[in-house]
Amino acid sequence: MRGFLTRPIGPLAPLGWLIAGVAVLIAVGFLASAWDRMWAWLPWSDERRADRAETRADVAEDRALSAELEAEGQADQVRRIDTYAHQILTIQTETAAASAAARSAPDADTPLDPARADRLRHHDGELCRTAPDLAGCSPALDAP
Repeated sequence: MRGFLTRPIGPLAPLGWLIAGVAVLIAVGFLASAWDRMWAWLPWSDERRADRAETRADVAEDRALSAELEAEGQADQVRRIDTYAHQILTIQTETAAASAAARSAPDADTPLDPARADRLRHHDGELCRTAPDLAGCSPALDAP
């Protein structure tokens, strides 16, 4: 029995056939794993198609997100513009009503007392010094 493994059968001994068989199995395994990667670079391969589909899905998702954010921004802008327009209309209406009431007041043509006019002018100047960007503030009133 000892000589069985080393006794030649054809060109190789049984131990040689065993080693050759294991080597062939390992080589087939390497070839099978390399076969998958060998054709992956081709444009029509399944792997490439899957990559392209994934890329298209990512791009579509990004576009949908940007469209959603843009719509939210536009809705916020419309709300702000509506609020601003409403404020302007309210201010114009109230100003027109106050101007009409002031013009039709019984003392509309009566001049102000000079002390009261000076006091109002002083308060107006203080307002302009505090907030120079207010409408109606002249540069001459800003100077101390």
